[in-house]
Amino acid sequence: MAYNVFISHSTHDQGLVISLASLISKYGIGVFVAEWYLSPGERLDNKVFDQINNSDCVVVLLTHKGIRSNWVQQEVGYALNSQKPLIPLVEKGIDQKDLGALQGKEYIEYDPYQPYQALTRTATYVSSLHLKKTEKEKALLVAGGILAFLLLLSEEKK
Repeated sequence: MAYNVFISHSTHDQGLVISLASLISKYGIGVFVAEWYLSPGERLDNKVFDQINNSDCVVVLLTHKGIRSNWVQQEVGYALNSQKPLIPLVEKGIDQKDLGALQGKEYIEYDPYQPYQALTRTATYVSSLHLKKTEKEKALLVAGGILAFLLLLSEEKK
């Protein structure tokens, strides 16, 4: 089954978003970035929240611009309320008290002068979540197969 990631960000951070999306997609993971999928006439909030609902996890870029974005704050709140795994990527120098609902949560620190390490860690972590989901699905399939087999055996004995 496909694995999809929503990237919450400020539109001012396009370079970072493109780099992160490129790394994540190398793992065969789908990436949704709201402005890359135009739907003229559709309500933007519906489009964004539908994509969060259809994603397996949310990566939030909390850069100095992203932390001030009302959209980013709404997307974080929606993802938390939807109980989606949320992976914060926090720019070096941002004060913990500015993290809002994410204050006190573990995050990946992003250094704008050396971004590759944080982007790689983020993409690798997303990939590990994908692998965990795949393994869980395989285990459920095996368990379902065993249950079906046991049910067939019990029917034959009747």
